[in-house]
Amino acid sequence: MATNMYMIPMRRSTSIKLSTGFTLLLPLIVGAIGFLEEQGWLPLVIVLVVLVPLFIVTWLHSPQTLMIDRNTLTIGRRVQPVVISLGDIRRVERVESKIVRRSMRTMGNGGMWAYTGNHYHRQIGNYKLFATEMRNLLLIETDKQKYVISSVDTHLYRMLRECVNQ
Repeated sequence: MATNMYMIPMRRSTSIKLSTGFTLLLPLIVGAIGFLEEQGWLPLVIVLVVLVPLFIVTWLHSPQTLMIDRNTLTIGRRVQPVVISLGDIRRVERVESKIVRRSMRTMGNGGMWAYTGNHYHRQIGNYKLFATEMRNLLLIETDKQKYVISSVDTHLYRMLRECVNQ
């Protein structure tokens, strides 16, 4: 790792942990109900065929870290990290959680491992959300895309603000 790189983990909130835990238990609950109602393995198999790929995809794409170096801000994920060039950033500002909570999800994940995907809010417009908690939210705007990310600490916020002011 380069000495000029700053990296922070994205902390998961209690609500994310509970949502994920409940969703992971869902196949077991459906399977138990199927056996109690004497429907056998079919309900469990159907749920597993649908949910297991969904569990895997959401896990692979959930944000893990925020990394900033001389040229980029990277939202680290297990696959396809999101890389934002610092030179492309036009605006950086804090966002209240109520804005995100009141946004319309146009495509994405509402709590399995994280809150991710495409969203719309009348004040912000269309944006991509990468949040593991609903606090410490930051709006990053480039010419082509807007992003809202969570787990932003004061140091990372200052570094991003400095990039915009240069």
